[in-house]
Amino acid sequence: MDIIGIIAGVWVITGILLIGIIAGILPSLAGCLLRWKECLNLENSMKLSHDRNIFAIYMTVPFCLAISCYRLYDPEFLSHVQGLAYTGCIFGVFAGYLMVRTVPYILVRKPKGGEKTFKFARRVSWSYFCIMAAAVLATAGICSFSKVSMETSRTVLYYVILSLYLLSVFRKFQIFNNSCSFLTSFLYLCALEILPAGILVLPAVFL
Repeated sequence: MDIIGIIAGVWVITGILLIGIIAGILPSLAGCLLRWKECLNLENSMKLSHDRNIFAIYMTVPFCLAISCYRLYDPEFLSHVQGLAYTGCIFGVFAGYLMVRTVPYILVRKPKGGEKTFKFARRVSWSYFCIMAAAVLATAGICSFSKVSMETSRTVLYYVILSLYLLSVFRKFQIFNNSCSFLTSFLYLCALEILPAGILVLPAVFL
């Protein structure tokens, strides 16, 4: 068995051990899809936010493996990288993206009296990452079971990722707009979401 297969097997066993936490957080994550206030309710609960963080950490590995398997992030400079090396690059890109996202949150001035909203808007990204990762894995499984072509599967997965990312940005805008003006909320999104996403996507498009 190759290394990727071993990692996948270990993560399946880990998921079985975490089944209680995962089952407990799923209803709240489903609520986040429907209402922005449910995102705040999740963050206000220490237990739910803690379990969500565990679930997010757990989903990092299968999400990156799915991205690697379908080569969903395939800029020209990675086109000749194959196998385990490519998977390692995907994990590196994911870690780099997280670091890039952290910088604006440190540098951008927080709204007066809105520190809690600012913190919640940052942490809600992890809720939508959990949803996105679960949706990607479920969609990949359905495509594989249905014998859909690789190209079609990639297109479907792109749409799944894009739609959930846009929803997460919209929910974050609603959270900011609850305590900030429309313009301020939009500027926060540009600095905290659009800029890091652009840094990730533009190399894949132009390099």
